[in-house]
Amino acid sequence: MWLTGWERVGMAEGQAKLIVQTINMTSGRWVSKELLTHPKYQRLSSLTNNICNEISQFQNSKENLMTNCGSGTTNKEIASKMQELVQLVLCDSPADLDQDLKHIFLTVARTFYYKAYCDPEMMNVHISKVLFEIEV
Repeated sequence: MWLTGWERVGMAEGQAKLIVQTINMTSGRWVSKELLTHPKYQRLSSLTNNICNEISQFQNSKENLMTNCGSGTTNKEIASKMQELVQLVLCDSPADLDQDLKHIFLTVARTFYYKAYCDPEMMNVHISKVLFEIEV
């Protein structure tokens, strides 16, 4: 179902949705039809797809131009949508979605963002710190 939908819309278009669904399936979390039609789930899915698609387009347009992480070089529209996504994920409301489920959307968007705005060497340094440095 989701794979044929992804192929129908285009590979870049539904990439984030596919990743979110894959994470849910591999973690053993069942995503019901009711959940898929929940307004907040649909908003999170739509916003995350939109953000990731825009980030991919931004990254493709800057192919040979490396930007350093933290340099402040961002697209204002992407940053604004990321802020909206963070608010949707962190703010609880009545009849809200599971917090872990909401965080998956944010994690996927952050990964796209990080990949677009940080050079590979910086990403490797950050990954090494997270995986191998012990916090006191």
